[in-house]
Amino acid sequence: MFAKLLCLSFASIISFMFSLNGEFVFDDSEAIVKNKDITSESWLDPFKNDFWGTSIKSNLSHKSYRPLTILSYRLNYLLNKELSPLQFKATNLFCHVACCILIWMSYDCIWKRVKMRNVDKNCSVDVPFLAAILFSVLPVHVEAVCGAVGRADLLSAITFFVSFLIYDKAVQTKSMLNIYLFTSIILAGVSMLFKENGITVLGISCVYDLVINIKFRSKGRVKSRNKINNYINVHVDNKSIYRIACIILCAMILLYARWIVMGGTKPEFKPTDNPTAFSDDLFTKVATYNYIYFLNILLLIWPQWLCYDWSMGCVPLIRNILDYRIIFVLSFYLYGLFFIISIATKKSNYSIRRIELLAVSLMVIPFLPAANIVYPVGFVIAERILYIPSAGYCLLITIGLYKIKKKYNYYFKQVEVYFTCIICILALKSWRRSYDWQNEYQLYTNALNICPLNAKVHYNVAKVADAKYHADWALAEYKEAIRLYPEYYQAMNNLANLLKNQKKYKEAEHYLRISLHYKNDFPAAWMNLGIVLAHTGRYNDSQIAYKTALRYRKYYPDCFYNLGNLYLELNKTNLALENWFHAINLNPKHVSAWTNLLALLDNTGQIDKALQIIPKALEELPETPLIHFAIANIYGKIDEYNKAEKYFLKAINLFQNRVQAIHYANLGVLYHRWKKYDLATQMYQMALKIDSKFPSALKNLRNLERLKNKSN
Repeated sequence: MFAKLLCLSFASIISFMFSLNGEFVFDDSEAIVKNKDITSESWLDPFKNDFWGTSIKSNLSHKSYRPLTILSYRLNYLLNKELSPLQFKATNLFCHVACCILIWMSYDCIWKRVKMRNVDKNCSVDVPFLAAILFSVLPVHVEAVCGAVGRADLLSAITFFVSFLIYDKAVQTKSMLNIYLFTSIILAGVSMLFKENGITVLGISCVYDLVINIKFRSKGRVKSRNKINNYINVHVDNKSIYRIACIILCAMILLYARWIVMGGTKPEFKPTDNPTAFSDDLFTKVATYNYIYFLNILLLIWPQWLCYDWSMGCVPLIRNILDYRIIFVLSFYLYGLFFIISIATKKSNYSIRRIELLAVSLMVIPFLPAANIVYPVGFVIAERILYIPSAGYCLLITIGLYKIKKKYNYYFKQVEVYFTCIICILALKSWRRSYDWQNEYQLYTNALNICPLNAKVHYNVAKVADAKYHADWALAEYKEAIRLYPEYYQAMNNLANLLKNQKKYKEAEHYLRISLHYKNDFPAAWMNLGIVLAHTGRYNDSQIAYKTALRYRKYYPDCFYNLGNLYLELNKTNLALENWFHAINLNPKHVSAWTNLLALLDNTGQIDKALQIIPKALEELPETPLIHFAIANIYGKIDEYNKAEKYFLKAINLFQNRVQAIHYANLGVLYHRWKKYDLATQMYQMALKIDSKFPSALKNLRNLERLKNKSN
């Protein structure tokens, strides 16, 4: 038992080890890094907002209410005093190990309850353990384990299976029925607060209760056409009826409470999130949804095409019956029908049929919330959604292994070798896939091979290419994203930014205006249009663009900063200062606003005002070199040489390999005025090492040499 526990834990960890070296990627940015509910002081905020930090009652909310998951993130934050990817991902890995152990216990519980071990004492196949091992290494779990956002699926799964195990106690016991029953239901509610599909454990519990307790009683016989037909009636004991009735009632209460929390409204998504949901053609909807179900099964069986995002054009719609993919849909349902008929009619061990039915239920029921049946969801395929349903798949596969052992015992040694090889291959695939989830560059570029028709994939590749200063690659990917989805206004905005940085203002303006044509209330595009117009000297139009951006987004520090820059260009220094102060009030860590503010106060002789705000600037940005450099210049002007030297040296130290000639040159000027000529000479020479033609360093060094010559 202990050896098996170690083996299962090892398999669960080793397959996803690469994740520990990773960064926050993809959805982690919105759900964790930018989510103020994780770092705020209020413990009630997670219960007021959705998973992404938006008010749960807002029309903009995706209605993903997972407050307990957010609280688990907050616990990580409090323990480490920062958002540490290592700690978040290590917690996820620990949760995966715990879940694998609970699933093993659940399999074992099911296996014992249907008395398989009593019936087949000579069978050496440990189905519960092998199924748990298979579950522990499935590549489709990489997204849930390696992405910090997958914590919701992991914690929901943990409480899901704990609830199931406690419900099994309710089925066994006589004296403590209500305690176990309602504890199980409460845990289902807790699971739902980790992630919505957690409530489906109540459906699994109902099926489990029926499958293990239903009794078939022969009622009589009648002879017809030389055949003897048995009349059978189904008997369910009163305690099962009571338990199931309690579950149904409590499930309705939980779902109604969830509806109230959502504000009594369904989530609203964009056509790009789930294109099938927005199709007007019934055939297209039904055919495409069923093809998507087939793809989900395929990802479990053959996890070759794993992708972080399946939206937009990743799965083209099936628009007519001649589409070749219809064959896969029909094959999928024909096989499903054959499987159900075989379970219902075969004469083999009745206990196997019970377990097969439970395995199928465990695959299907937890998937139902993502099946677009009740209401459309905001994705096409999400691999982490398969975390719980895959438990049913793993059990089904190992039941097949058991049946091979029973029927073809002579060849079973070979089958064991094949199964071991499959486990190793899946573990290696998970290990390799977890490497892709280390950072966004690897994750996004890998997706180009899987979903080349997905505009969002190209958009994200362009973003990481831009971050790595591969401007040409970024431009090409943004243009490809726009080609695939001509209404992609975010891609147009980002493309315009790149063109603006290359001083291609006319082309940048072109893309910004198209972006605003598709989404007129897009504040970022209005702000960027303002920047482009300012660069081309159309200051009045620029001001109008900035103010339009602020009309659509009142709390927009970047826009106030850029509006301040415009007023500086127009020599309206008071308005410039006012807008930079506004930017800082909205975002106290806005480096550029602080830097410009200090520089303008310095240049306009408002030294007293500058000295007043220096402590606040240092409090907000204690390790920002630009702030220290600006402060050093201010102290240098008022002959506070010691303080100026301190901040210059601190700035240069913080700049490290990004230090520029001006930083050494200004420190040289300070030493020059301080009459520390040797140090001044050294600083000027350091500046010239970085830029041999830096004018002020050349001029001041010549002046210093003349001064030294005169003194000699």
